[in-house]
Amino acid sequence: MSEKTVARRGLKSNFIYNFISQILTLIIPLITTPYLARVLHETGNGQISYATSIITYFTLFATLGFDTYGQRQIAACQNDKEKKSQIFWEICVLKLCCTVIAYAVLCSVLFTVGFGETYNRLILLLSIQVIAIPFDIQFLFRGDEDFRSIAIRTIVMRLIGLICIFVFVKDEGDTWVYALCLSLSMIASNLIMWPSLITRLIRCRIDRQSILCHIKPVLLIFLPMVAVTLYSVFDKTMIGLLAENPDYENGCYEQAYKLNSVALLLVTIISPVMMSRNAYDYKNGDMESVKRHLYQASSYVCMVGIPLIVGFVVLSDSLRSWFLGDGYTEVPILLMVMSVRFISSGFGEIFGTQLFIAIGKEKYQTIATVIAAIVNITINFFLIPILGAVGAAIATAICEVTVTVMLAIFAYRLHIVSFRKIIFSSWKYILSAAVMFVPIFFMQRWLGNGLWQFFVIVLAGVIVYASMLFIVRDRFFLANFKNVFSSVKRKLHFCKAHDSAVSTETEINTIANIDSDDSTQTQQDINKEKSDVQK
Repeated sequence: MSEKTVARRGLKSNFIYNFISQILTLIIPLITTPYLARVLHETGNGQISYATSIITYFTLFATLGFDTYGQRQIAACQNDKEKKSQIFWEICVLKLCCTVIAYAVLCSVLFTVGFGETYNRLILLLSIQVIAIPFDIQFLFRGDEDFRSIAIRTIVMRLIGLICIFVFVKDEGDTWVYALCLSLSMIASNLIMWPSLITRLIRCRIDRQSILCHIKPVLLIFLPMVAVTLYSVFDKTMIGLLAENPDYENGCYEQAYKLNSVALLLVTIISPVMMSRNAYDYKNGDMESVKRHLYQASSYVCMVGIPLIVGFVVLSDSLRSWFLGDGYTEVPILLMVMSVRFISSGFGEIFGTQLFIAIGKEKYQTIATVIAAIVNITINFFLIPILGAVGAAIATAICEVTVTVMLAIFAYRLHIVSFRKIIFSSWKYILSAAVMFVPIFFMQRWLGNGLWQFFVIVLAGVIVYASMLFIVRDRFFLANFKNVFSSVKRKLHFCKAHDSAVSTETEINTIANIDSDDSTQTQQDINKEKSDVQK
């Protein structure tokens, strides 16, 4: 890839493409979750949740941190096509080896010890996701900062998967059909990216020594990923083992975690874009740009995360009633507890992914996440038998806060960020969210639960919050609002100019046609007069 190509890609355009990609990840569950909650009920969703938690451990080992590591390495050598090609193929070979080992272990466990007849079938169908791991090459496109290709792929495959769910999943007995749809859509979405490699990479020779040099840095990234999995997925496994009614508790926990994760995308959506750019800037010695991006990301997390916490605290019961239907009585309290993640996970992504992984200091994230995972398992062991899914949610919230605090301390000691600056910039968002709380709280009490009531309250909250940010003159909000307004204005001006040009061209063509017609008519009159004279 040439330097010219890289220079044309800005953070704004990459953010837009990544936003398109992630917004579908947000919208599709909003469409399918109410349907699946009513079709599969708590039991079916609980079975899918438990089976997915089991298969996640094997996909985690097959991935082994290659995606994050590969994105960073590709981003650092965007302009060197030969080196980029070599890194890509070496990582693909390692992913294939890890996948073979992971799938062999899965099959040996599945066909010897097993997980029960119901879960065995679901796990076998979901195991296709393990096979799909070597074909996942998103890290190349993310490293190249080409989020446009990812967005197009996501739009096509998400829509196909959505159609399949509504066509084939009809009742509670179709749990296995849903698992098959998930697996096939994943492997298909990975395969569709491969044809574009022809123009991106070149053939190169790979030797054993160059492959082995990737193992150590990949393991450093893999360790925090294991820890994160322990306190994000192992919760569901422990609920299945320790709760009194595991299927019901897992069903409630799965739906609450899914809703929380969908909203969390609004907070973490900038992370992949920022990581690639920070890795590129750090490689080129521009640490000031890295710091500037971190402060921008901090303002964004506060601006979006704080009102989300307020909204979920007030509207969680309303969301559960119209979105999930009858049952799922524990979901509101779970959503309230998990709302802490909107800030803790947001800043965890900033200090972990956008900073330490981008600049090659993974050890700090490893330390933080391993300690948090130990805390999570300990708290789960004591709380799940007593509180069920609520205990797991409390443990997850405590762990995410622990990770963020530790990463923030590491960043402060390295003199990378100033917390005084971050805290000072957040008071405006806290004040605006506090003002927003008052009208939406009383509107919820007055209007009650329901679909249209929910959206009216949300719209009122957004208007109040945005108005407050205008009043307190928040620089980050105003700057981005002006950018969006200017972009829309330019688009409208371009459309008007284009329409005017088309109209002018049409008038010119019309006049030319009229002149041509007049000229033709005049020539016909002259010929007629000559004919009369001759006669």
